[in-house]
Amino acid sequence: MATFSELLDDVYTITNRPDLVAETKLAVKQATLKCHHSDYYPKDLVETGIQFTTPALLQSLEYRTLIPQWRSFKYLRKYIDGAPAGFFGILTPEETLDRYAINRENVCYLAGEMLEIRSNTADSYLLLSAYIHPNISESAFSSWIALEHPYAIVYEAAAQVFKTIGWDEQSSAAKQNVVEQIVLLKQNQLQAQGY
Repeated sequence: MATFSELLDDVYTITNRPDLVAETKLAVKQATLKCHHSDYYPKDLVETGIQFTTPALLQSLEYRTLIPQWRSFKYLRKYIDGAPAGFFGILTPEETLDRYAINRENVCYLAGEMLEIRSNTADSYLLLSAYIHPNISESAFSSWIALEHPYAIVYEAAAQVFKTIGWDEQSSAAKQNVVEQIVLLKQNQLQAQGY
């Protein structure tokens, strides 16, 4: 298990610069985000139920209020009689009209901080799934990559620290380790089920 503090200690060991506290903390935070953003991993997904106060064909949802660490949309599903049902099509606003300029049904799209939903039934309950950012605050740090592939973060952070202080050769060497770690991360984490 790699806590924020343990990641810092490993970066200090590699860089031999325990005096660069602020720089190393920033590098660990940036590296954690970079590793999570290297692909769309199943472990970054969350699913939550939505209950609207009034059933309607058209609904709007401020998605960040529901999922504060929102990164990217995955899906929206109907929830009928206590069971997940059909998926909504995820479109751009322009695609919500068909070629005859008629509104499509069972579709949704993002518009700024809002998720706009058009259904063919007056829905009260939906299921929403999204990819989320890890929590990179020092007090509540939470990253499954830090737990399962900590050296992807450690080497990326070390490379950033080396670059900050002008040690380009050491930064390049650490970057080579990052490439290997990201390959391992993707090999092991892009599928929710192993072979």
